[in-house]
Amino acid sequence: MSLPLPQDEWKVAVNANYQELMKTLMNLVTASLVLPFFLVRNFLGIPEGQPIADHLRPSAYWSWGLLFLSLLCGMLFYWASAKFLKVVSGGTESWSEASFETLRDLSASGAVLFFLGGLLTLGWFFTHLGKP
Repeated sequence: MSLPLPQDEWKVAVNANYQELMKTLMNLVTASLVLPFFLVRNFLGIPEGQPIADHLRPSAYWSWGLLFLSLLCGMLFYWASAKFLKVVSGGTESWSEASFETLRDLSASGAVLFFLGGLLTLGWFFTHLGKP
């Protein structure tokens, strides 16, 4: 496999920057998944033996669902990013460079939007924590 051509070096650099941003986002998403457990256990003073599920509201489940969708979009991003880099570097694929670039950009946008949706529903859960 040949190395990227000089005129395509900027594409490799931009792709690397996208991957760094996505890595940060995926770390935030993963950390956000445990917040409902932490808050219910610490702020409501749930005893060790009592299940936390009794105190979770639908917004916590919605938050998890949206955060998992963000993670799935992140995985799709990394796949499309690797394939994009392969095509830019001279490799052959059945899809074009533009197709992988579009898929990479759409999956990154999906990851961000689902993360924001997960944060909003997580915020709803936090503000209604302990209320009947």
